[in-house]
Amino acid sequence: MAGLNISPAGLADLALNKENQAKAAGADGLDLILSRDSGMDARDIMSLRRFTASEKLLIVFRCPKASARAFHGTLPAKTFATKAKTNESGTVHGRSGLMVSDYDMMSVWRFTGGGYAKIYISALEPGAARGRWSPEARDLVRAMNTFLVSKLQHGCQDDFLSAEKNPGVKMADHFLAIRTGDGIYLRDPNYCENFYRAHALYWPYLSNGKHCGRGLG
Repeated sequence: MAGLNISPAGLADLALNKENQAKAAGADGLDLILSRDSGMDARDIMSLRRFTASEKLLIVFRCPKASARAFHGTLPAKTFATKAKTNESGTVHGRSGLMVSDYDMMSVWRFTGGGYAKIYISALEPGAARGRWSPEARDLVRAMNTFLVSKLQHGCQDDFLSAEKNPGVKMADHFLAIRTGDGIYLRDPNYCENFYRAHALYWPYLSNGKHCGRGLG
């Protein structure tokens, strides 16, 4: 179902209001710039940068449409069960009402001093859309959802080991890496793949964007 129809001027006003809220919460210039690029809420970027610094984490997100930043905290995040696509405003109507596009984690890694170790965040049964997670994965997502304005709705896409059902990556996708307190905007899958390779991270997508169906090891 279609999402909210709103003029560009209306979106700009709502986004400015969100920026003012973020500044009042302590967000800095980098948080605001990354929010404008990524469509994620600046307050969430601020909190994620602090969290990854304290936990020595690297988290890569596939981002919502840039327009979605006008609605985080006003509308609930799009649920996992909602399969309809968001419209240009970054919103969609689902069974529970109007929602804003959620944040899709691609992968989570912990810095070990000599590199990054993967934290697998998905059902322990490979390729299962739902199921029990590891205690570490469960606790990390729960911790993030205590402070995020837009709550995480599911595990990491990289870790959903199904070549047939994994959505893969498309050239219209854009990404944000939150790396131990820093933030790096990655404007398309090529930039994201290069970021993975530069950090010696496993990139599970083929040249056509499809998931290879396998994980590390």
